[in-house]
Amino acid sequence: MDLDTVGGLVQALVSTYYWGLELYTKWQQRRWQQNHYRTHEGKLPGTGSCALSTSLSTSGLKIREMFDIKAEMLGTGFSLGDEQCRALLRANLEQLESRVRILQDAIEARNQPLELFEAIRVSEAVRISSLTALTKQYQRAAIGRLVPRKLPTRQQSTPTPPPLSDADVLPSVGGDRDARTPVDHDAQTTCHTASSSKSPFKTEPPSPPPTPKFIPDDLQSTCTSEFGPRPKNSVFSIFCPEAMKRQVDLRMSVPRERKCIRCDYEWRGHKTEDRQATMVKDGFQLTPRFLGKSHFQGGFGCVLCISSGKTEEYETVENLRDHINAAHNKWQMLHDRDLHMAGR
Repeated sequence: MDLDTVGGLVQALVSTYYWGLELYTKWQQRRWQQNHYRTHEGKLPGTGSCALSTSLSTSGLKIREMFDIKAEMLGTGFSLGDEQCRALLRANLEQLESRVRILQDAIEARNQPLELFEAIRVSEAVRISSLTALTKQYQRAAIGRLVPRKLPTRQQSTPTPPPLSDADVLPSVGGDRDARTPVDHDAQTTCHTASSSKSPFKTEPPSPPPTPKFIPDDLQSTCTSEFGPRPKNSVFSIFCPEAMKRQVDLRMSVPRERKCIRCDYEWRGHKTEDRQATMVKDGFQLTPRFLGKSHFQGGFGCVLCISSGKTEEYETVENLRDHINAAHNKWQMLHDRDLHMAGR
């Protein structure tokens, strides 16, 4: 992922939210085990939705949805972004990654407190700040162009509050909460008189069904492996934990060891050096690090599909290459720093 563009930063935020959700799901399962909760069949109950799991599962999707809508209107310029928006998104990414690492440390230490309230606060603050940054960049870019100044997101089934001001995005610790002036939503209510020909509440088509949640409600939605219980419907459920570490931490290189410590994947196998097998369209090449962060035991997943919330399994490097050639464009590949262009 290229963190020098708004598109790359959005992709990194989405991946970090998914990674945090995966870690929190593991933590919930461990808590059930430690408290010895069992169903009538003697099995562990599934994890239920809570404030943190809901925030982690929906925030990345909302950020990605807003980016896609506005990038579709303004094209490459919006995806590259301006420095003001990039700076805000970088700060948000650092804040979210820091909190996810604390979550990871809590899982590895086993007895370390999780600080759920702080995790929820950071997740929500990053979501609101990122959405605001994208909205303001769109407004700046729309000046003098024949595009709507305000572009709403896809209509949802429940009303959403109006956008927050900068003062409400990331409140300072210890600030005076009572000093904020609440918005009178009643003042924005639409009036309907007897002379109106149609009801204002029937001018829009019905909203589509809500997006399915990522948190499972029972054990049938989870799978158990040697790495512990993992949700089947999580996009990260197929990846090796060592691969996921390299998806989140861009500074983590391919290890010198021949094989992955979690599975039998060869970090520098003969296929990683096969130029014909790793060459994709538009002159891009799958590097050993790209393949390393895409692997699971016995195959590969596509990290370029993570932002969509799902990815298929591919048995060989050639299968992954063919999928990328068919399903992804040059702009998506430019966002991933582990896809190198020939001669670069």
